[in-house]
Amino acid sequence: MKIFISHSSKDKKFVRHLKDCLLENTIETWVDEDQLDFGDSLVNKLENAIEETSHLVIILSPASIESDWVIFELKKALENQRTGLIQKIIPIKYRECKIPDELSDLLYADLSNEVVLPTDNNRVKFISNGFDNFFLNLVRAIKNSAKIITQDEKKEIIKSIKSSEKEIEKHSNLIHRGNYELVGYATLEGRTKHQNVILKSNRQFENIDDIRPILLPLSLKKIFNPKIGEKIDIEHELPFPTYGHFAGYRMDDLKITIDKRTRNGADIYARHFYQVEIDPEKNLIKFVNMIK
Repeated sequence: MKIFISHSSKDKKFVRHLKDCLLENTIETWVDEDQLDFGDSLVNKLENAIEETSHLVIILSPASIESDWVIFELKKALENQRTGLIQKIIPIKYRECKIPDELSDLLYADLSNEVVLPTDNNRVKFISNGFDNFFLNLVRAIKNSAKIITQDEKKEIIKSIKSSEKEIEKHSNLIHRGNYELVGYATLEGRTKHQNVILKSNRQFENIDDIRPILLPLSLKKIFNPKIGEKIDIEHELPFPTYGHFAGYRMDDLKITIDKRTRNGADIYARHFYQVEIDPEKNLIKFVNMIK
């Protein structure tokens, strides 16, 4: 039994206190600051950790519900819960905030009205009475729902996952792969010109600044032909995609033009070549590796 604690770094003092209390009750935890080393792949580490844990405790606060990493961890935990690899997701509202839609059907513990003080060892201590009752219920919830997944159950889970491999393989054959140079717009006028093309063709946009125009190589037209203004997701190494809007094709076959806001969101750089995967069914362009 191992508990993954998903949280924002701004709530770290509370998380340390919670971790200490769980360890005192023989409940092992996974917290990023204890497990990550310099040079680790953060995405791989988080994915592996969530797969190895039986429960996910998610600390809800104004900071955490806006955290891309917390959203990523929750998404991964929900996927694993559907396959049976994770047994329970337990939300804890540490500070007043909106409950994410994905958790709206779950009962959550509410500590948002409790009073805490800082301590000398980078933790908090509760001076109101609510934490003791909450923690007793938390330990019971974890231990009552904890079970060891048997080998037969694991085989059934793996069998279920493998049953879809043929469909996945069929889909992967539709993905186009190639090397392309990423560029930006040379002038503001050039970008505005393509924003206006989208604005005239698609009235869903109220403000021209909401449009992030993308130009694709003409050679891709036969395999990827979205409508003008259609949203295209852009992915790189980060687990959360950004986006742009299709504005047409350019004449030089090996260049993709992307708005600076989209490049910044995906952490990709103009005037570099990338290995690119294009998924027409998902309207997705993935920048796999920079070619140096």
